[in-house]
Order: sequence, then C-alpha cells, then structure tokens
Amino acid sequence: MKKNLLIACSLFLCLASQPVQAQKPHSDLHNEIGVGAGPFSVFGGFIIGTADFFGALGNTLSHKTYDSHYYGHYDLHYYYQINHWCQVGVKFTVEGSRTTIYTDSTRSLISNVDRTLIFTLMPSVRFTYLNRPWVRLYSGADLGVGYLFSQDQPHMTKDDPDRKGSNFFPAFNVTAFGVNVGKRFYGLFELNAGFDSIVKVGIGARW
Repeated sequence: MKKNLLIACSLFLCLASQPVQAQKPHSDLHNEIGVGAGPFSVFGGFIIGTADFFGALGNTLSHKTYDSHYYGHYDLHYYYQINHWCQVGVKFTVEGSRTTIYTDSTRSLISNVDRTLIFTLMPSVRFTYLNRPWVRLYSGADLGVGYLFSQDQPHMTKDDPDRKGSNFFPAFNVTAFGVNVGKRFYGLFELNAGFDSIVKVGIGARW
C-alpha cells in the first residue's frame, strides 16, 4: 500500500511540474543566428521603386527598351537571450535591383546597366511574449544605419566612365509579429515595417 502511494505521489509531482518547466527558457541556448529572405522592405522598396520609376520614365521618353529585375531582400541576424522575455542582437540586410537598357526595341545591344543596392546594419531588440520549448512568438525594433549604392555602367563606349553614387541614412524597422518554430534548429516567419522585408521567412540555429 505504501509502495503504491509513493508511486502515485511521484507521478503526480512529475505531471504537476511539467507546465512550470515548459515556461522556463532554455538556459543553455543563449545564442541565436539565422538568415531570412523576402520580396522587399517597405522603405527600401520605396527608394528603389522610385529610382526605377524615374529611370523607366527617362528611357521611355528617349525611346529605349529596358528590363528591370529586383533582387529581393535578404538578412543575416544574431541575437543573445538576456532573460526569459528579451533578446538583443544585430541585423544586416541587403536588397537591390538591376535595370538593363538597350539601344533600340530589338534589344540587339546593351546601352547601360543601372544597379541600385541598399545595405543596412541595425542593432536590434526582441520581446518574446510566448516562450515555449518549440515555439516562440515575439515582436521587435531595430535602429541603425543604411547605405545606398547606385551605379550606371555604360556598355557602348569604354571611354565613358561608370557613374556611381552613395549615401548614408538612418535605418529602422519594427517587427509587428514574429514566430520561431524549432528548438536548436528553427524556422521563422515575420511581418515587418521598415528596412526589413515586409514578409520574411528564414532558418536559424541556437546554441
């Protein structure tokens, strides 16, 4: 009888401790690194789209045929878990486009190749409001610096030098919603507003 009572009490204590254990963060998994990709960012896409629009307008008025290709948005991020609900880290992003301009409608010769790239480096903080062993829900904010690079590369004459431009600007982002699924290796999905992709998916690892 005493043996059965002892076994029953042990099982009860094990079951009762499970919810508490599920709430605890993985104390041995402080570091997180990952990569992400998406179609475009809100502000980066606006800057590149504006440049492409005026470029397309100029080509149309000069009766030149052109093709525009958007590279997409990519990021590399690192975070450190400082407590159960907060992470701090840094995020590096890049996005850009390429426009190929032809001499005429037959596209027999390339006149110019215009490239526009936007790089950002942003310190970041994330607030986790659901922290489970396999699922995390979070929001975050990023603030740092961006760099705009543009290049107009003529192809018709070698005597005409490349025209390049660059500019630094403040960069920021707000992650309205993010979810990580996985323990040591995870997949992510985010909704952003700023210089991170408006919709982003990615993968990463914790240790």
